[in-house]
Amino acid sequence: MRTVAGPTLVVAAAATAFLILNTSPAAAQSSSDPGAAELAEQIRAIKREYEARIGALEAQLSVLESKAKDADQGSAAPARAAKPASDSAFNPAIGVVLNGMISEYSADVSEIPGFPVGHESERPAPGLALGHSEITMSSNIDNKFRGSLTLGLGVHPGVPTELELEEAYIQTLPGAGLPEGMRIKAGRALWTFGYLNEHHRHGDDFADRPLPYRAFLDSAYNDDGGELSLVLPTDLFYSEIGAGLFRGDDIPFGESSNGHEAWSAYARFGGDFGRDTAWRIGAYVLSGEARNRGGGHAHADEEHDEHGHGGEVAMHHEDEDEHDHEEEMHHEDENEHDHEMAMHHEDEHHDEHGHTEFFSEGMFSGDTRLFALDFRSTWAPTGNARERELILQAEHFWRKERGTYALEPEGDEEVGESEYFDTTSRGWYAQAVYKFTPRWRLGARYSQLHPADEMELDHNPTAVAAMIDWTNSEFSRIRLQYTRESFAEDEHDNQIMLQYITSLGAHPAHTF
Repeated sequence: MRTVAGPTLVVAAAATAFLILNTSPAAAQSSSDPGAAELAEQIRAIKREYEARIGALEAQLSVLESKAKDADQGSAAPARAAKPASDSAFNPAIGVVLNGMISEYSADVSEIPGFPVGHESERPAPGLALGHSEITMSSNIDNKFRGSLTLGLGVHPGVPTELELEEAYIQTLPGAGLPEGMRIKAGRALWTFGYLNEHHRHGDDFADRPLPYRAFLDSAYNDDGGELSLVLPTDLFYSEIGAGLFRGDDIPFGESSNGHEAWSAYARFGGDFGRDTAWRIGAYVLSGEARNRGGGHAHADEEHDEHGHGGEVAMHHEDEDEHDHEEEMHHEDENEHDHEMAMHHEDEHHDEHGHTEFFSEGMFSGDTRLFALDFRSTWAPTGNARERELILQAEHFWRKERGTYALEPEGDEEVGESEYFDTTSRGWYAQAVYKFTPRWRLGARYSQLHPADEMELDHNPTAVAAMIDWTNSEFSRIRLQYTRESFAEDEHDNQIMLQYITSLGAHPAHTF
């Protein structure tokens, strides 16, 4: 209990004043006035009563402070975490994100040459389409751990709806007993790599992800694994380091043999320029082993199966038409010279264009290492980011790979053609988004890929995007975007997308 010497003097003074003010002069002169000993006893009684009350109040205050401290330790979100509103220690916060759009394109197909991509990186279906929606549940498990689960619903016209486990992880809270600033996350998550990777796509500033994310990560890397991060105790600026160990099944890897074939490391720093400007920069590496990494198209295997089945039908047809086959072979013998000339021409054609085919259609097996640098800055011209804000953001990726690209076998071949490559490819984007009123924003983005020299492409794929969006509240946004993709010389795809994004239930806060 805290000392009550101060309150005791105050109480004594108040009691004395009370007695003086309520004692008339006549009474003071009365012969029945109490003696000094009686007055002293009355004062002591009043002091004991008020001391008891003060002690009770201090005990109640101590209990309330203890409960508040426990609540803060149990619900405080770690650095960079998106804490849902109205989250509870024992009742999971449940939220749903609905995403849909209307899209129109000038080109029939949009494929990045030399970079096979999966469904997550393909452009949205033309016309009216339901995009990527999410269901999220999160809660503090106790005063040491927090858990989160995110299910993604992918809708692609003509195929059944895909249910994907995007995230399912636990992470430590400040009360877990780790050193101050340290956090551990384990499970499946959107791991720390660059700026956009650890953010859900409905929180992006544009309707689609920039080219480097589509070409190198199939939009995002969310493998199974664990990550340790540490916020350093620096005073001048924000600093954080971290490292992770992952299974190695997600792109840019694939088909892990031992369940721990990929790792990452990063460091990033940030701070303020004055009161209205904030900045952050980061450097990252993601490294591992890839086995039979392709574009991730589900229909590829189906086509291969159909092709194999068709081969059996063709063989059966050859048995039925054996006579025609013998005549054809006889005709080839008679024209052997022409056949050799044609094969020679085919070899020359393969030497000229075969490498591009390896990168576009082949399955890669070997070492892959992806590096990234990112930068982000925010400026509030009026000092209030809710009214006006300018956001500048950029990321640069480069990938080094050493391994073999293998093509699918053709015809009666048991093993497809393969070739070893040691390559370096790059990609980057830069964007600016300006909020000119509390509800309206304008944005522009430029992204570019620099394929490896071995791909033998004479054009660097580029994409230019411009958008305007209207945000009625933190739970709803409508966006209009125009994009011009140039993946080959004199070949362009003009895209227009009208998108809506709405959140139901608990809504994660937006991080820097």
